[in-house]
Amino acid sequence: MADAALRSLRRAVSPYARKLARERGIALDVLRGSGPSGRIVAADVTDFAPVAAAQRHSTGPQASALGATVELGTLQHLVSGFTEAGTPFALEDMMLRAAGCALDDVPAASHLEGAPVALEAESQLVFSDIRKSSLAPLRARRLAASAAGKDQSQMPAALSLRLLQASGIRPVMMPLLSGRPLRLVLAIGDDVAEALLVFDAATVDEDAASEFLVRFKAYLEVPLRLLA
Repeated sequence: MADAALRSLRRAVSPYARKLARERGIALDVLRGSGPSGRIVAADVTDFAPVAAAQRHSTGPQASALGATVELGTLQHLVSGFTEAGTPFALEDMMLRAAGCALDDVPAASHLEGAPVALEAESQLVFSDIRKSSLAPLRARRLAASAAGKDQSQMPAALSLRLLQASGIRPVMMPLLSGRPLRLVLAIGDDVAEALLVFDAATVDEDAASEFLVRFKAYLEVPLRLLA
């Protein structure tokens, strides 16, 4: 440290630049002089400070991810039974309902309770108050929005849900979407789905994200609860 201080004293620095650097807590040895013969002038200090501040206070998304394997045997059997009975609910309907209910169930994420869920298809469709709606109205809303060709990607939503009909793969990296602090991607096979939950750790606590994924998985593995 003594050597660094000595080097700083020996550098050519204008008196005003030295004063500015001292006031702003900037070490002279981190500055690059733009004056004659590398002399540090006031502009070198003022130009450096905004960059350093921006780096210290950057608050961009902090993406983290959690994964889970979801058993789908019971759910697939239930969906097949509905189809045979003339009520053809799709997996999208069950997944939407499970996601909405799971968001409402997480005490540590009360700000997500009742929050809309976006379904990624050819465009994004956004569904709010999912828990308050049973499967039949939810399906009707999905079909109507899809038939109308709506794109609601600009609407606010807590979570974006994407289903991949891709058996035998495990998603390990998916980007967050703008305005969506959570993104849940499921690669769906015959009897299992590999789930990847990506979340902005600056917005959603890790414990809350974990609890959401646990509850979402439980709803799909015991799907009769989705009919309540």
